[in-house]
Amino acid sequence: MPIFRFTALAITLGLLSAPYNAIAATNNPAFDPKNLMQSEIYHFAQSNPLADFSSDKDSTLTLSDKRSIMGSQSLLWKWKGGSHFTLHKKLIVPTDKEASKAWGRASTPVLSFWLYNEKPIDGYLTIDFGERLNSTSEAQAGFKVKLNFTGWRAVGISLNNDLENREMTLNAMNTSSDGTQDSIGRSLGANVDSIRFQAPSNVSKGEIYIDRIMFSIDDARYQWSDYQVKTRLSEPEIQFHNVQPPLPVTPENLAAVDLIRQRLINEFVGGEKETNLALEENINKLKSDFEALNIRVLADGGIQGRHLITDKQTIIYQPENLNSQDKPLFENYAILGNYTTLMFNISRAYVLEKDPTQKAQLKQMYLLMTKHLLDQGFVKGSALVTTHHWGYSSRWWYISTLLMSDALKEANLQTQVYDSLLWYSREFKSSFDMKVGANSSDLDYFNTLSRQHLALLLLEPDDQKRINLVNTFSHYITGALTQVPPGGKDGLRPDGTAWRHEGNYPGYSFPAFKNASQLIYLLRDTPFAVGESGWNNLKKAMVSAWIYSNPEVGLPLAGRHPFNSPSLKSVAQGYYWLAMSAKPSPDKKLASIYLAISDKTQNESTTIFGETIAPAALPQGFYAFNGGAFGIHRWQDKMVTLKAYNTNVWSSEIYNKDNRYGRYQSHGVVQIVSNGSQLSQGYQQEGWDWNRMPGATTIHLPLKELDSPKPHTLMQRGERGFSGTSALDGKYGMMAFDLIYPTNLERFDPNFTAKKTVLAADNHLIFVGSNINSSDKNKNVETTLFQYAITPELNAIWINGQKVETFPYQATLTQGDWLIDSNGNGYLITQAEKVNVSRQHQTSAENKNRQPTEGNFSSAWIDHSVQPKDSSYEYMVFLDATPEKMGEIAQKFQENNGLYQVLREDKDVHIIYDKLSNITGYAFYQSASIEDKWIKKVDKPAIVMAHHQGNSLTISAVTPDLNMTRQKAATAVTINVIVNGKWQPTEPTDKNNKVKYHVSGDNTELTFTSYFGIPQEIKLSPLS
Repeated sequence: MPIFRFTALAITLGLLSAPYNAIAATNNPAFDPKNLMQSEIYHFAQSNPLADFSSDKDSTLTLSDKRSIMGSQSLLWKWKGGSHFTLHKKLIVPTDKEASKAWGRASTPVLSFWLYNEKPIDGYLTIDFGERLNSTSEAQAGFKVKLNFTGWRAVGISLNNDLENREMTLNAMNTSSDGTQDSIGRSLGANVDSIRFQAPSNVSKGEIYIDRIMFSIDDARYQWSDYQVKTRLSEPEIQFHNVQPPLPVTPENLAAVDLIRQRLINEFVGGEKETNLALEENINKLKSDFEALNIRVLADGGIQGRHLITDKQTIIYQPENLNSQDKPLFENYAILGNYTTLMFNISRAYVLEKDPTQKAQLKQMYLLMTKHLLDQGFVKGSALVTTHHWGYSSRWWYISTLLMSDALKEANLQTQVYDSLLWYSREFKSSFDMKVGANSSDLDYFNTLSRQHLALLLLEPDDQKRINLVNTFSHYITGALTQVPPGGKDGLRPDGTAWRHEGNYPGYSFPAFKNASQLIYLLRDTPFAVGESGWNNLKKAMVSAWIYSNPEVGLPLAGRHPFNSPSLKSVAQGYYWLAMSAKPSPDKKLASIYLAISDKTQNESTTIFGETIAPAALPQGFYAFNGGAFGIHRWQDKMVTLKAYNTNVWSSEIYNKDNRYGRYQSHGVVQIVSNGSQLSQGYQQEGWDWNRMPGATTIHLPLKELDSPKPHTLMQRGERGFSGTSALDGKYGMMAFDLIYPTNLERFDPNFTAKKTVLAADNHLIFVGSNINSSDKNKNVETTLFQYAITPELNAIWINGQKVETFPYQATLTQGDWLIDSNGNGYLITQAEKVNVSRQHQTSAENKNRQPTEGNFSSAWIDHSVQPKDSSYEYMVFLDATPEKMGEIAQKFQENNGLYQVLREDKDVHIIYDKLSNITGYAFYQSASIEDKWIKKVDKPAIVMAHHQGNSLTISAVTPDLNMTRQKAATAVTINVIVNGKWQPTEPTDKNNKVKYHVSGDNTELTFTSYFGIPQEIKLSPLS
């Protein structure tokens, strides 16, 4: 049986030269408004596949199984110059607005198809759209495809934005001298029923394979121009920057580059196991996975195999809406991420393999996969419609190329592969150019392609160019880690947060930390070492991560993946790499953290680091991170995450299939976790009531109403910049959260408000809420104390001295009552009319797929009832509670409230005096003059804290408002605080001090410079 064949359909051939009216445009239109999201596909494996096609006398249409994309056949068009064929298809082209409404995101209707050339053609394929088109009729609009390529190419254009006008002469096109069109943006009329494909007139004859002609709704951002087709969207190519002066070609520099190359190879062949790699070492499994791709060489030297596609390229198909005939063919595609992972595993096995026969087989497998990948169109100049999020699909192709460089050279493939990888890296042009700019600190670059970038540079054959590139790379990495990017751009921030998607995002930053540390480690002790400023900034971010992890980050910091919080344990090796890259090494702080999160002992440290280092003790005290509008309070092994949001920091990240019920993720949440797994502490998704995030004040909604009103992305921001945290003495802290709901979001109560303040000191926290309002007539407003799954280990709670294990169970508490949750945290109700306690079976839904879940939970919440008017609450939490301690504390409260005092609580100011620590916390929601022992006036919204000890008074101040926009960099804000009495700094200040003072009459005026929400403090003593 031949490898391929041509099949002519006699019934169709009889119609090829028939006039237009011999074939009526199909009755089922593309973009049918009744089923707009279902893609209409011609894949030539369906029955009667040419029924909607006709052609002129100089074109022949046949079916071929020699090449295909979808199914086993494609359309082979043999043509003479200027001839054409026509697809008769009624188009009801929706506007972008209509498409966006149907899908719920910025969308556009798209025509896409695949072309295959066995040899380049010096001409253009012209595609015309019109009504009742034939060889002589005028088209409405169209576009051109340059045919100077071999292999497969994908074409994808927006039918509303990428078409050009036609001149009113027969089949004429208004083109520029270079053959490209003058105008982009022609929209189609309402009567399009035919699409004409016209061969280049300047070429006598030729043939083209065509497959998978599709009409579909696609993301409006992702129809990219390339060497074949021009659209409205372009991804500029990479232009390497070169640091001046260049390093010379010397034996030392060449040896250093070779050392870096070998280090990189050693890391990927035998080093730390990669978190995002499905490592496979079984040779037989590698062979069977390769065989499943059906790659084979054709008799004419061509190659055939399963179609390759990135996971993001699947979106254009709208897979959830495919019909039953198309879906199986679509599901036979091979996903590029899996494909390139197999390439890496084969390349790694090749490096390690000793047996010549096996080694030769692995080499052949790898080279065939490379040829197939290139033949599928993954080559320079080919956009394949789009390759966004390229790094996730391709990261292992880069590394495998380094490991197989000799084999690729021998097969004359290395240059083509290098050019291809460099072309597709242009999505990260701001990084690959290696010139530091606003977009150059992309955490996804560090996460997916930073090491791959280095591997690519090491493939440069010219010695001088290779040295220049690696040197420039080193300078770029230094700058990318050092700079504070403007606005919401990715990168490291002055307070230790690390931004991705315009906010602190451990899900992205943790793997970026690990990879950046590895890069620094690979370049260490060479002329190409990363600069000290970059090293220091990365250390700060990683030490901060140690502070806000335990070892997992809390639910409020989990981004769009609640109950899948990233853990430092997954990136522990990064702490080792960065510690060993210090001068001198190791850096003891990083080394001690590495030991702690890796569960290593001091005895093991000598082997690991060459000296005795004790594992780090868990952080203690309070830390403000206003780059994320959160604070961290550490007490013994417990970590408390206090989370707000504002105009600069989003509340939660909600996607089409992620975190659908995550609205309340930052609504003044206060989550307590001990060191260890959060799941083991009762933070379980199955049955979780998404309305009851601990500490949050919420409207308790049914799941359908709590589900995001946006079908795709929602990253809700606050209505004002003020909400966040402050710290004092490194031990005490405060959160102030001003909850104001937007007026323009469906299912969001525009009158929902609250002022929420928390003061944290040592083993306890004081919670104060006021001005709680809602206009929702049917839903209760609640402030949640806790919610934990009930397990055999987390069964009992305590209420007023009584151990409660009964299930189900309901109780109502009021002022003066206390309880202890199943994790040993005590709650004293100091001002609340009604607190509900429940131990019950709960039904809920999974956050991604909305599927039902259920579980048993213990919960407690303050019930503010329906439509509260200026409701308020007060309660305390003790992190080391026992029934005996809570009994004593409750007694102390009942007798004389010897615990704390709320000195003011209204819409403008909250003042809390903690008698146990002698700390006073001030939440100035507005500027105000106040009657107080220490503070007289503050001139703008701020968080101020005061600690009086003996004759000294320590005062800190900050505004959590970062004073930035999404485009413009944060700038410093001055806060003027007038203190009662005459004071002077305990220690001399210099001109660089962030707090200025002067005595004015009987008062002392302090001016704090607040930059990026970093609290400043000053210690004062009485002026003698």
